[in-house]
Amino acid sequence: MEHLLENAKVLANTENFEQKVNSREFELEITKIASSYKVDKELKEFLINQIDNNYRENKKLSFVLFFILFTICRRQNFGNILELTKEYENMFNDYEITKHINLMAVLVKGTDSSTIYKTIKSATRLVACKNEICDFTVHTGILNAYTELICKYFEYQLDEKSEPENIEILQNGLVCINKAIEIDAKEKGSKELVYSKFYLNRGRLLILLEKYAKGEADIIKAIELLPPSADRESKVSEYNQYLVKSSIIHAYDLNETKVEDLDRIKVSNYKSIALMTTLLGFLLGTINIFTTINDKFTLLCLMLGYCGLLLVLVGTILLGFSLNFKEHKKRLYVYDVLLILIGASIFIGTMIFINWGR
Repeated sequence: MEHLLENAKVLANTENFEQKVNSREFELEITKIASSYKVDKELKEFLINQIDNNYRENKKLSFVLFFILFTICRRQNFGNILELTKEYENMFNDYEITKHINLMAVLVKGTDSSTIYKTIKSATRLVACKNEICDFTVHTGILNAYTELICKYFEYQLDEKSEPENIEILQNGLVCINKAIEIDAKEKGSKELVYSKFYLNRGRLLILLEKYAKGEADIIKAIELLPPSADRESKVSEYNQYLVKSSIIHAYDLNETKVEDLDRIKVSNYKSIALMTTLLGFLLGTINIFTTINDKFTLLCLMLGYCGLLLVLVGTILLGFSLNFKEHKKRLYVYDVLLILIGASIFIGTMIFINWGR
């Protein structure tokens, strides 16, 4: 434990600490220290005591110890890291990287959908944060965590992913993870050395954006990039689960498309019924008018005029159907408009003829 404390002091004494603490390199140093220890109740209590005891005299050291404790608990799934981050959030909120820690806590332990969505919205601003002490637009850890949280939310809220605001979130996530892969490949000198989880999360996101083949290809690549380790087989199983989930999401999207098509058919049918009802009402009303007229000349002209109106109505109905066809044919439009014009001409002509005859 004393060795851990010494390593933490070295990081706390880093030159330009306020800037370095917000970098991906600093996070990797924290991860390196955290991976050397197995967490238990005794280690957690030791770190909590050191955090509290050093807070007033050496806040930098206190924060480094908190970051180490959080990383150990997160990686080894020990305790409730959401409660841990809430407990120390106010103490260290002047460090911008604390927002990333909160994001990671929600990513790992968050279960409430509204909390996850709110975190995504606030993280959208986080990944765009760039100022004198931090540049999170190139922090691959933050870019990846943001993308992964988006995937976590929308994989269980599939009915929300097609909303315009959420499509924008998904596309922003894709921009972020593409940037993370690009930066990681450049730093390591090859795309074959990129952190496998970056490809995994891009694959998950592409599937949510209905680019299934590209998404599945990325997941397969992520499996290939997994380095040899004791837990490699478990990670392969985990990654393969997302290929299964891809089939489920694809089936859901196909079903949603069919439902939308059926809804459109229903609407078209309702319109057709309404139009036919209007036509029937028009004809019945016309019959009632004709029964009240005794003059044969006037009756003949009115019948001709109403035939013209009937042509206008039929032409309007057919034009409405033509506009609903998937394959819009100009010839159909011309016929329908021509029918309307002929009907209108007959009606106007007969009305003029009746007035002239009188």
